[in-house]
Amino acid sequence: MRKTLELDFRTIQAELRNRPVIRSSEAWGPTEDIFKTKHHQYRRINDSTLLHILDFEAVQPYAIDTSRKNFVCIQIILTGAYSRLAGDYVDTVDSASIQITNFPRSITEARAGERLRGILIVVERPYLVEHFGLNLDRIPAAYRPIFASDLGMVQAMKVPAVSSVRISSEQILSCKYQEPLRSIYFTNKATEIICDIVYQLNSMLPSRTRVAQAPSVFHAIEAAAAIYGRELHRPPTLEQLAVRVGVNRNVLVSGFVDNFGVTPHAFCLNLRMEEAQNFLRNSSMSISEVARRVGYGGYASFSRAFSEHFGHAPSLVKNDRNVAIASSGPIAFAADAQHGD
Repeated sequence: MRKTLELDFRTIQAELRNRPVIRSSEAWGPTEDIFKTKHHQYRRINDSTLLHILDFEAVQPYAIDTSRKNFVCIQIILTGAYSRLAGDYVDTVDSASIQITNFPRSITEARAGERLRGILIVVERPYLVEHFGLNLDRIPAAYRPIFASDLGMVQAMKVPAVSSVRISSEQILSCKYQEPLRSIYFTNKATEIICDIVYQLNSMLPSRTRVAQAPSVFHAIEAAAAIYGRELHRPPTLEQLAVRVGVNRNVLVSGFVDNFGVTPHAFCLNLRMEEAQNFLRNSSMSISEVARRVGYGGYASFSRAFSEHFGHAPSLVKNDRNVAIASSGPIAFAADAQHGD
């Protein structure tokens, strides 16, 4: 039998003005028969922002009836999937992309045995736009109601889950700090994630579209973006991708421009360069190894593409990292140990 819970983010926000964290058992009463939890809690980031940390297994099927009037919700799932019903629109929320929505009411459903890991950042819509400088002119017209109206839209906006956002989300989930460091760390990481996503949105090209796409086209573009994310080491050609998702080449190109503000080639290149930069900053791989991991045949072609994209050579990123490690010595090791890496 499915268990149904009710959640109102205004109520959670008001309660978080009096204390820093609310656990699921405090929001709904005993939840042991619903969640086998490591984390399932709501945390105050500031007066306009809250963070939901989820790391749990569903013991039984459940649904959460959520009210979020005039909030924008940024959902980042690292593991697992669930369904969201908004109006008559049903969608799957998983790790393929970041989903952004502000429809005033929706119902989320998860199956028994589903393991969910991720975070949800809930921000008051005017605060997101004004405080973080979100440029609405850069948002594809079909999705502007998410950021410009408290009525929202049933369809979530989906953007690529770039490596920096995934890493910050994982760091939140694996944080070993105790209070007060824990709250400070979560506040900084959640703010960093919002900055990354706003930068991503503000980097979109102005969209020419004025109407939402047919669901079949929307899901084809979503599937194509997910394929690029999974296959950075050997991305398909535009023709191969069109065949795999069942649309023609022109529809694929226009769909990427309408939804992400860039062509499929530019979308894929952005993902590859973000991943390459992450490897250079956070791994011991050589530049040639990084090049192969993101689909380049050798050092020269990768270095040229990286330099054109970022305006500097990959060796600068690698050398900066090495200098930082050399200068920090045992302190860097101690900091890593604190995180349990």
